[in-house]
Amino acid sequence: MFTADRFRTVTLPPLVLGGLRPLHRQMIRSNVTSASFEHDAGGAVFEICLTEGQHGPELLVRSRSHGIAFTLAMTTHFRVAPVLSDDTYRRLCEILAPGEEPAPDVVASFLQSVVAQSPAVLSRTHSCAA
Repeated sequence: MFTADRFRTVTLPPLVLGGLRPLHRQMIRSNVTSASFEHDAGGAVFEICLTEGQHGPELLVRSRSHGIAFTLAMTTHFRVAPVLSDDTYRRLCEILAPGEEPAPDVVASFLQSVVAQSPAVLSRTHSCAA
C-alpha cells in the first residue's frame, strides 16, 4: 500500500502518467520549458505545471486556496513514485474525499484524472514559473 517514514512523509505506490507524453513532446519540439493548466477536483482548483526538470519531466501541483503544493519528479517513461509530506497528503485527501480516511487510491485517482484532462496541445496551456 503506502509507507510512512519517521520524517513524516507518505510514499505512495508507483504509477505511470503516460498521458502527459504528447504535451511533453510538444514542449520539447517547441523548445518550451514549462506548460500549465488548471484542473478542478473536489471543489478545488489546482494549478498543474509540467516542466522540464534537471533529470526529466516534473509535475508541479498547487492549490493556493488550500495551501497545497508539491512536485513529482518523473522518469523519462513518466513513471512516478509520489512522496508527499504527511500534512499535504492528509489535506489533499480531505479535499478530494471529504469525511473519508486518507487513502493512496484517492491521490492516485486524482493524478490519473489530471493526466486524463491535460491538454495535448501547447496552445491550450500557458507558461508557469517553475
